[in-house]
Amino acid sequence: MIKNSIIEKYGEGNYDKLLFFIKGTIVSIFLYVISDYTPIRIFTAEAVKEGIALLDIQKPLIVSEKFVAVGNYEISKRCIGLASGAIFTSLFVLSSLKLTKKILYLSLFLISLLFLNILRLVVTIYLFEKGHSWLIAHDILAYALGIGFSFLILIKINPYIPLFK
Repeated sequence: MIKNSIIEKYGEGNYDKLLFFIKGTIVSIFLYVISDYTPIRIFTAEAVKEGIALLDIQKPLIVSEKFVAVGNYEISKRCIGLASGAIFTSLFVLSSLKLTKKILYLSLFLISLLFLNILRLVVTIYLFEKGHSWLIAHDILAYALGIGFSFLILIKINPYIPLFK
């Protein structure tokens, strides 16, 4: 009943886009929520701790039930791009790419996302420890890398996403 009403009013193509949007939203939220039950933040914090140690900055790894930190720098879900990871994972999974390409591209994306965020966090802590403002050390670097990387991925997978047709 609802399906027919939507198709009648907006067309089948728009119904398909709406369905894709709803599925993508559900998958993204699910992935983002379950990320709390994975060791990804601890792994990232350990890598960041080792990275800043190479730059002669020593900070302890702090892991508690409430947070993960390297010294006084908390490693949150936002810090490591888990929202982007969840959104893009749902885009890849729901895209019209062949299964092998989905697996390949998604794997490359997630590994690149993790590596870039570890590198970004190392550079952020280094810059902040050297006296640069948080705006420069964190915000500008995060937005430039995050938005730039996201656009590169969107350009690559754009033809396979119904929302963009």
